[in-house]
Amino acid sequence: MSCTFHRPAAATEVDGVAAEMGIDAAEIEARKAFLELGEADAEQLRAIRSQLAAAQNGFADGFYEYLRRLPELAALLPDEATVSRLKEAHGRYFDSLTAGDYGAAYVAGRLRVGMTHARIGLTPKWYVGAFRKYLSDMLQATWTAADGDFDTFRPAFDALLKVVMLDLGLTLDTYIHADKRAIALRDRAIESSVNGVFIAAATPPAYPLTYVNAAFARILGRPREAILGQPCLCTGDEDGFDVIRSAIADARDGYTTLARQRPDGSQQWLELFLAPVHGESGALTCYVGVINDVTARKAAEAQLAYLAHHDALTGLPNRVRFDHRLREVFARGETGRRFALCFIDLDRFKLINDSLGHGAGDAVLVDVARRLRGVCRSEDTLARLAGDEFVLLLEGTADATAAASAATRVLDALSPPVAFGGREIDVGASLGLALYPADGNDIESLLRNADAAMYAAKAAGRNTFRFYDEAMNRRAMQRLALESDLRRALGRNQLELFYQPQIRAADNGLAGAEALLRWRHPERGLVSPVEFIPVAEELGIIAELGDWALQEAARQMVAWRQHGLPVPRVAVNLSPRQFDDPDLADRIEGIITAAGADKAWLELEITESAAMQQPERAIQILRQLRQRGLQVAMDDFGTGHSSLAMLCTLPLNVLKLDRSFVQQLPDSETDAAVAGAVVSLARQLRLAVVAEGVETPGQQQFLADLGCDMLQGYLYARPLPAAEFEAWVRQREQPQ
Repeated sequence: MSCTFHRPAAATEVDGVAAEMGIDAAEIEARKAFLELGEADAEQLRAIRSQLAAAQNGFADGFYEYLRRLPELAALLPDEATVSRLKEAHGRYFDSLTAGDYGAAYVAGRLRVGMTHARIGLTPKWYVGAFRKYLSDMLQATWTAADGDFDTFRPAFDALLKVVMLDLGLTLDTYIHADKRAIALRDRAIESSVNGVFIAAATPPAYPLTYVNAAFARILGRPREAILGQPCLCTGDEDGFDVIRSAIADARDGYTTLARQRPDGSQQWLELFLAPVHGESGALTCYVGVINDVTARKAAEAQLAYLAHHDALTGLPNRVRFDHRLREVFARGETGRRFALCFIDLDRFKLINDSLGHGAGDAVLVDVARRLRGVCRSEDTLARLAGDEFVLLLEGTADATAAASAATRVLDALSPPVAFGGREIDVGASLGLALYPADGNDIESLLRNADAAMYAAKAAGRNTFRFYDEAMNRRAMQRLALESDLRRALGRNQLELFYQPQIRAADNGLAGAEALLRWRHPERGLVSPVEFIPVAEELGIIAELGDWALQEAARQMVAWRQHGLPVPRVAVNLSPRQFDDPDLADRIEGIITAAGADKAWLELEITESAAMQQPERAIQILRQLRQRGLQVAMDDFGTGHSSLAMLCTLPLNVLKLDRSFVQQLPDSETDAAVAGAVVSLARQLRLAVVAEGVETPGQQQFLADLGCDMLQGYLYARPLPAAEFEAWVRQREQPQ
């Protein structure tokens, strides 16, 4: 019975297993030779093949009935369909068992069976037991096929035993190979793991390392041979090892994070997991562990913890860290220790951001933080609360004199300008001081009162400091109420426009009016714009109020035109916040169109200071407004910092001479010279001139003689509500 092991061009899974097991043609022949399985045996089986085939179905039924009675095997034979399918496979096996050809194809089939059994979880003991039952049933079938003749039976059954033993050996070798393969796969996985894996002997006190993978050696920065046999990491004295030693003592899992020093002297953080390994008897055999280098994670956690308590820009403690520190100080303060809080708010910081950009603003904040650190004592705590707000906790400051001295040092430190981008930026600050316990015996009160004192410093002219007093608290509460009410004023229809006429100097005719925003508070009455406009700017709602004013002015002009009131145009003020909007021209055009007004009926006023914050941007926006047919006036001219060269480039229609240059006319030679220069300049630039604040006939005559186009002031009328302004216009139309 010859055997040639043929391998197809594309190796199958069975071929791969056969190659790994060394099952080639020579190995097959060697196994058959050891079993004394030869051609004579094949002839014996072929001779009784037909008789055995006739009996096969009978003992196959009994064989599977027997298997299904065993609980461990019944799970693999859940239904009749499965049994029927296995019986068909059994028939094919039986057919090949007695066919007499035990070459490469036969061997491949037996290997495939072994692989399948290993894959489904049929353990060798059940496979051998099933084979025993199978042979026992075939014993009777073979005896019957030999007609009860022992001389005929013995060589036939011996041949059957040889083939079955060949099958059994191949199948069991496949089981063993599957185990080896699984172990090799596990070993390769452990060796390839990025986690450091180790095994330590269960022999105290050193628990020497008996295995480490490549990652373990790499993480520790030492060759593997230098590590094996060395004491386990769990024997160290550093913090964290107590947890592992406790786990070892209790024979349970353990986890800790360890700090160690690398060979180069740097610190390394390791995450260590350790678990005991018990044998089948329950005795402890060894420990298996995993280490990970978590140095980067620890650094990231430390950075996150730092950022959670520090300002990313300046490196100062932030509000969270300061609040924690303040609570600590308050706890000590209860024992009689005194301290002070100093709120520091930079003056006009928004102007720096808006005019020079946030890069300049950040540079100022960083330099301010550096300077403030320089005036702090070791016991002081400096923090950045938000934006341009800082706070200084002055421990051991028992009286106002010491607090004032600290505030003076802060102001002195901030007095030199900050250099940025080739220019010098002036920085000032308003400081508010509150003393513990005189100005508050709890955290909230002290913080609130220091904040109120800071606002008092701003109201006093900025770049100074103020101490808290009860009057400040009342003013602070009033301001909070004002802010709250102002946020709701628009929705509650409390805002309205007043109109002040502008008169032609040449013929005393009505040239137009300026629309001025007013707030009619239900309890406080008419609130001065000097009071609420700065609040609206700080709250960030001034642009919303400006849009409303433009909508209302456009609506009012439409209504007046429909009623035949001859108001040529209305001038509406634009806030600096509105002027920062790159879509300003589109939005204004949309508002006017939605109201059904003509663009010629409205004039837009911007302040000189707003235009000069970013001149190039101002030119671009003003051109967009002019291109849409809108008239633009520069308000408060002469009070800002515009140059003649820059003024020539601004696409304006009107210059408004500020009231500060009108009040002393015609007596002040200086104001007269300024007014004359403005009018002359406007003439050269083909701009109309409006003089504000005209209150006396003398001022009227002087400005008219000077060549002013329009005059505006109390001489003609105060700002009037719409209905009163309409009555004023109609009365003026009547013949005198």
